[in-house]
Amino acid sequence: MSKSIKNVLWVVALGVLASLAGFGVGRLVHAPGKTDQPVATTDFTLHDLAGKTHSLGEWRGKLVLLNFWATWCPPCRREIPLFMQLQNRYQRQGLQIVGIAVDNPEPVARYWQEMHLNYPILLADDHTFDLMAAYGNKDGSLPYSVLIKTDGQIAKVKLGAFEEKELETLLRPLLTDAMPHTN
Repeated sequence: MSKSIKNVLWVVALGVLASLAGFGVGRLVHAPGKTDQPVATTDFTLHDLAGKTHSLGEWRGKLVLLNFWATWCPPCRREIPLFMQLQNRYQRQGLQIVGIAVDNPEPVARYWQEMHLNYPILLADDHTFDLMAAYGNKDGSLPYSVLIKTDGQIAKVKLGAFEEKELETLLRPLLTDAMPHTN
């Protein structure tokens, strides 16, 4: 093997090692589930796939799970069936899941039709990354979820996909508060 080919291989090997080291440090600094915990909600106005305007205030008094996601994000796609199950199971107890797609409208519309999503999907706009930062996700990583209690206070933020048991454990005590009271 010639000396120039060996040099190229060394440079490539060092580049791969440097990339892996950078990835490892990034995972330590920005480990899934680690975010800045915001205290209060930030209102927003976004459009759905039909062009209708929605704001967070529309779901006041409900337990809201905001989920920032994209069709090109495998962990995002993996947790959506769980969200659909939970929306069906707990909607009468006040749960409202709201997806905010950080994506182009066309693939979002195709995915919405393919999956028959049972909760609102809103489309990101030029201010969505500011909204994500206000909710503690300064890097704009996906998926990112914000669980908002019925009183508007934030119960949990999560970077990365939820597992069913983890999310059920978070929801159950809060759903009791969301249930309509009868006398």
